[in-house]
Amino acid sequence: MTTETVSPETAPAEKAARATFRPNVDITDFGTEVVIHADLPGARRDGIDVTFEDGVLSLAADVPPRDVPGTAIRREYGVGDYRRSFRLGEGFDASRITADYRDGVLTMKVPRLAAVLPRKISVTAG
Repeated sequence: MTTETVSPETAPAEKAARATFRPNVDITDFGTEVVIHADLPGARRDGIDVTFEDGVLSLAADVPPRDVPGTAIRREYGVGDYRRSFRLGEGFDASRITADYRDGVLTMKVPRLAAVLPRKISVTAG
């Protein structure tokens, strides 16, 4: 698994110096597919990229800067972008991967190829 994390700054920063966060995830194996839930608060659907290449599932989400009126007294909410990658290996069907973003959570479903799924062999009398 390849990840990169940079600590958030307390003061606002330009895009080039923005923090990059590694989102928290839950990963569940259902046998026929792997489901990954990633927390991406503040992201917009059109700012999320999901790719699968050479057995690596990667997500990137750009989060727009927050424009809060008034004078800030304290800033603890880090604003930055999200990046995370997962080495899943071979045996997954890249053409059937889905990604859905709702309420700040990205849900990615990665189906296994039928060729790698266990199958029951029927026994006949001969």
